[in-house]
Amino acid sequence: MRIKGSRVVVTGGAGFIGSHLVHELLARGAEHVTVVDSLRYGDLANLGSLDRVRLVKHEIGWSDAAELAGAVDGADYVFHLAAEKHNQSKDSPARVIQSNVAGTLSLYELAVRAGVKKIVFSSSLYAYGRYVGGPMVETERCEPRTVYGVSKLTGEHLLAYTGEVSKLPYVVLRYFFIYGPKQFAGMGYKSVIIKSCERLLAGEAPVVFGDGEQALDYVYVDDAVDATIRAMESDVSGEVVNVASGTPVKVKDLVGAIVKASGKAIEPTSGPADWTAGSNRYGSPDKAAAVLGFRAKTSLTEGLAKTYAWVAAQGK
Repeated sequence: MRIKGSRVVVTGGAGFIGSHLVHELLARGAEHVTVVDSLRYGDLANLGSLDRVRLVKHEIGWSDAAELAGAVDGADYVFHLAAEKHNQSKDSPARVIQSNVAGTLSLYELAVRAGVKKIVFSSSLYAYGRYVGGPMVETERCEPRTVYGVSKLTGEHLLAYTGEVSKLPYVVLRYFFIYGPKQFAGMGYKSVIIKSCERLLAGEAPVVFGDGEQALDYVYVDDAVDATIRAMESDVSGEVVNVASGTPVKVKDLVGAIVKASGKAIEPTSGPADWTAGSNRYGSPDKAAAVLGFRAKTSLTEGLAKTYAWVAAQGK
């Protein structure tokens, strides 16, 4: 499995992680990349003017399946990143199921018919379901508490089923909190990183909600892309792998690091505690290191500096 000279499909390829993946695939010599994206959350500006890229505007689970079949036809590999997101699952659970479950199964079936050689599916830490405790490990029992988490875990199981009956190689990646440039394209959820950067640029204090002790596992987008391509190029199949740093970062420390990256003398302010109070969500990176040779390399300081610079550039 080698990206160089291959024909690749990236669903969600105009989005945050997807667009970074597309750029890197081309840099590594992919012959052609087909981006499948509804553009509901993605942005063509994320792709820029790229040679060897074709856009198929398609909403998985809703648009004409023939469009998706045409996109997948002739592809060597499929990276499936497109999904209705966590926040959308609160307001439109049926839409999340239709896209992330029915639409995902349709994609898998079309990939098998097209003779695709391997699928890498981007799942989520929300498949685990828990918010406290030690590092999340791929072998533990998953008990998702959100429709989004349920849909992602179902997508994993459907891929395992597809691999079982068709012998199609696959890898599932459970992304933790991926951050970096292009993270917010005008719709969806603004992370605490993007919100804090925007407030600092406006001369306002970033907000730490509650005591700031809630901790998350942050992975810079370039590292997540590296893990994703490693999953495709490796001989590994049938595995579920975390894309995590293994290091929980307290929100109060994160916001302090963002302030430092900004170079501004603005002290964070406090806000009321929210639903994340007391949470501790981080993943074990050991399996990724063992089976993919992957460990996150970008320090939080470096990643936040690059992210802040990107947010600042958007206002110019």
